[in-house]
Amino acid sequence: MVSSIPLLLCLIGLVPLSFTQEIRGLPGLGFSPNFKSYSGFFKVSDTHFLHYWFVESQNNPSTDPVMFWFNGGPGCSSLDGLLNEMGPYVANDDGKTLRKNPWAWNRLASVIYIEAPAGVGYSYSTDGNVTTNDDQTSAENYEAFKLFFKTFPKYRNHSVYIFGESYGGVYVPTLTARVVDGQEDFPVNLKGMGLGNGYVNEKLNIDTSVRYAYGHGIIDEKVWNELEQTCCRGCIDGCDLTQVTGHCADMVVDIFNFLWSGGLNPYDLYRDCDPSPTVNSARMQHMLRGVAPYMGLLHSAQQNLTQAERMMKFLKQNAPLYGDAPCMNDTALMKYMNSKEVRKSINIPDEVTQRWEVCSDSVTGTYQKQYGDMAPFIKKIVNNHVRVILYYGDVDMACNFMMGQQFAAGLGLKRRLGKTPWKYDKQIGGFKTVYNGLQFVTIRGAGHMAPQWRAPQMFYMVQQFLLNHPI
Repeated sequence: MVSSIPLLLCLIGLVPLSFTQEIRGLPGLGFSPNFKSYSGFFKVSDTHFLHYWFVESQNNPSTDPVMFWFNGGPGCSSLDGLLNEMGPYVANDDGKTLRKNPWAWNRLASVIYIEAPAGVGYSYSTDGNVTTNDDQTSAENYEAFKLFFKTFPKYRNHSVYIFGESYGGVYVPTLTARVVDGQEDFPVNLKGMGLGNGYVNEKLNIDTSVRYAYGHGIIDEKVWNELEQTCCRGCIDGCDLTQVTGHCADMVVDIFNFLWSGGLNPYDLYRDCDPSPTVNSARMQHMLRGVAPYMGLLHSAQQNLTQAERMMKFLKQNAPLYGDAPCMNDTALMKYMNSKEVRKSINIPDEVTQRWEVCSDSVTGTYQKQYGDMAPFIKKIVNNHVRVILYYGDVDMACNFMMGQQFAAGLGLKRRLGKTPWKYDKQIGGFKTVYNGLQFVTIRGAGHMAPQWRAPQMFYMVQQFLLNHPI
């Protein structure tokens, strides 16, 4: 039975208890929900409390699967997924109202959105320290995972899926591997894992970004030929562009920097970049700390620090920073989430004083990455008979589909179906490659936030995956 425990702050300084409460109503909601929703906190360590928002299935919550969702960053809130992408209600531009989403994923499953790690969204640390790393984040996410089923025990035997986006490409495999390893002590009916434009390999992300830029008309022939002839000894196909040095390294950095701060929208090559001063290149350069923090340092073993020095200068030169994603104007969403009425409706205690932001600068700026390759985790997951889907919007530059495609092919899984188009509404929706235990799928014309920008196609894809039917 779900508890409704008031938040207690004892005079002797004890921290609040974990708690959950049903959401009885949301300000500005333009329709009457046919499902229950809950919001609360899980105590995942002595000092860390993770906020979550849980929406039960609109279909049949007594039998439908349970899905966990994580946005990335690192440092971005999973409520961006709820209120901008695939949730049952999405924020309007007025910052005061919500509208119904006809393609909500909770038509298929009960979905829990966890704001992780501590410091993101309304998740907090009682001592103010939000510095964390990949291992600590996955350990605390696993604690939240277990606490969910202890808080909502009726879901314990349901089929379970863990999904995420972007740097969720690290959060989700590391968490799912813990769930696999913990099956003896905490068994659940784990069925599948999904990543949307997942950040799965640091070196591939940088290398394929340059190739993606050339393939999309961003690099001219002179630069490309110089990379091939001078930097790659006449054969760029087998050349690792993260290992070039000197002038060649400078060229790679210049290209990568332009993709993020040259005026293009890194999340969708063909979508305009919002010109607002609070969502300009300063935020982009801040987010680069998440997608390429060690780009230049890959060459330190070769005693060439030119690229490292240039990257560090690039990352340090801009301030102030703002709590939204680059090129995406999330002012309305932040206005809604920070209103007193909304805070009260989703059970945020007055003691939690932090401002809600789509992405936390403090978390992104101090996050310590430990893993540059998710292959060992995903191999373990597949080998334990958990189905995996890697889906990529094909016009995203932040985590481009070429990285995902090369990553999937390099896992060594037996290929069952070569690249084949899949269709939605009689049109090609993208392409799929099927391996034993894993599918790699592209979504034609979608950017980084595929569930937001190709909602009908993504709904169909997720539905097929949950049903274990071909896409």
